[in-house]
Amino acid sequence: MNGKSLEIQIGRHEAKPGFYVARYQSPVLRTTYTVEFPGSVLGAVALHHFTEMLKTRYPVGEMVRFLLPPDETLQPVLQDALSVERYTS
Repeated sequence: MNGKSLEIQIGRHEAKPGFYVARYQSPVLRTTYTVEFPGSVLGAVALHHFTEMLKTRYPVGEMVRFLLPPDETLQPVLQDALSVERYTS
């Protein structure tokens, strides 16, 4: 987290084709929160709920950043629902 936004990393689920994993790392608690979701409308809803849950615990303003690896692509329905940025590990 950069102090002004909640940064959620998204990547493909390695064991479930068509699924993704979103992660948020809490530097204060030294924990990682995750959610697994399908590349569908229901997956976009699940990701939205995950984000809203995090915002109740980590009020850093209105900005939520979804980070995606440079070589990753999302299902079209998820791409339409999110504004994502690329990150390097």
